[in-house]
Amino acid sequence: MSDDETMSMNPEMWAKPHKQGEMKKQGHVVKNWKTRWFILQNDFLFYFKNKSDAKPVGCIPLRGSNTKEITDNKVGKPNCFELNAAKISKVFFIQCGSLNDMKDWVQAIEAGADYSSVSAPYNVQHEVHVDFDQNTGYSGLPPEWEAILKGSGISEAEAKQNPKAVQVVIDFVSNEERKSKRPPPPPRTKANTKSTAPNQYPQQPLPEEKPLTLQELVSKDDPQLIYSNMEKIGEGAAGEVFRATHNPTGKVVAIKQMEINGDNLPLLITEIGIMKTSHHANVVEFFDSYIVGDQQLWVVMEFMDGGCLTDILELFEDIKMKEPEIAFCCKETMKALSYIHSLNRIHRDIKSDNLLLSTDGKVKLADFGYAAQLTQRKQKRNTVVGTPYWMAPELIRGHDYGTKVDVWSLGIMLMEMVEGEPPYMEFPPLRALFLITTKGIPPLKEPHKWSNDLNDFFNKCIEKDAEKRPSAQELLKHPFLVKNAGTAKDLIPAVKRCKELRS
Repeated sequence: MSDDETMSMNPEMWAKPHKQGEMKKQGHVVKNWKTRWFILQNDFLFYFKNKSDAKPVGCIPLRGSNTKEITDNKVGKPNCFELNAAKISKVFFIQCGSLNDMKDWVQAIEAGADYSSVSAPYNVQHEVHVDFDQNTGYSGLPPEWEAILKGSGISEAEAKQNPKAVQVVIDFVSNEERKSKRPPPPPRTKANTKSTAPNQYPQQPLPEEKPLTLQELVSKDDPQLIYSNMEKIGEGAAGEVFRATHNPTGKVVAIKQMEINGDNLPLLITEIGIMKTSHHANVVEFFDSYIVGDQQLWVVMEFMDGGCLTDILELFEDIKMKEPEIAFCCKETMKALSYIHSLNRIHRDIKSDNLLLSTDGKVKLADFGYAAQLTQRKQKRNTVVGTPYWMAPELIRGHDYGTKVDVWSLGIMLMEMVEGEPPYMEFPPLRALFLITTKGIPPLKEPHKWSNDLNDFFNKCIEKDAEKRPSAQELLKHPFLVKNAGTAKDLIPAVKRCKELRS
């Protein structure tokens, strides 16, 4: 049983809580913190989007789990504990309102972990066997995939109505099992260099494919002699991030330290190669990279002191972005996309986590860990990568795709700024993928609150037919970006207010 298997559970499982209350939980797919209502009953911990909701958005089996109080510098928040759910092989980070509240929850969860009675059963639905035949369904579907489909919240009826979409989900899961996860980008600060590159760029010819080794891309110097005052500011699945001082200049930089292994080596080579040759005012500046020891890579970048756009969106109830601020963030991102697309590159992970801000209102695109370089041999891509809620339909389906997948994701990021989160966020990732491919993106909840220009720009970004979807260069001429966008100065109050609330 996994935390995603919520669609088929019996309400009696949380009807008589041993403990309940409000806490914040860090997401697994999107590494931000969301307030949730938690109910602990027997050996299960359920969490709901709102206290009044009829069904939970997640469930954590506690049998055999363990907890650990964590220090502020590990997650950047006080009163947090780590919950290691052994049955589903997941680690959760949860924040309580006070130290005493945290101790009470830890004690209650530990009791749930030792719970010995038989828990309330799932009201399990029939097994899902779907095929392109509407009546007989798929035959020979592996049991683990059946479990995945049921855990995703895709009902049997939906599966029979949309067998091709179910196959897309299965293919996605198979691909995900082969991929290593990457951490969210850490906050960084502004650089002193400025780019005078124009907003429009001539399309460069497709380059020939030139295989490189990591050793060819890194500096031979010892970074431990060049950088000092190392202070850890974050960590993720791929490594840790430090703030440091560049000794020769005194400049503050960000250093991402990652272990090198056979699985991530191709991604690291692509990431370093693209960052090293991307120079634009709206792209986080790459300074250098080093191999330390035998298996550690250090990547040195500019340090953005305003955090990421997600930091503001997590405070959605306190900080509502105005249309000029939203248009400005979209414009700056689109300028970055126009530039990297002119170099025949695809970012493939456009979302608020990867848009970094400075305290003087600059906006820069970061994290090229999923980026791809199109070449004469590979003029299209069909690898499924990125973050599910922001993925374009053609990418999810595994079709050949190009740079316009980034335009789709920018449209979803606009929706984040307007509504606080991407569509289908209340569902498990696989159901979200299923809904994107079968239903598309829902309209904005309150379109009348925004200009016709914003609504039209949004609809053009999320055009399901990639051939009809405009390019980044075309959308830079859209009235929403030309007429409605504010300036860096307009963004400063939101960045400042965010830092005040977080401190």
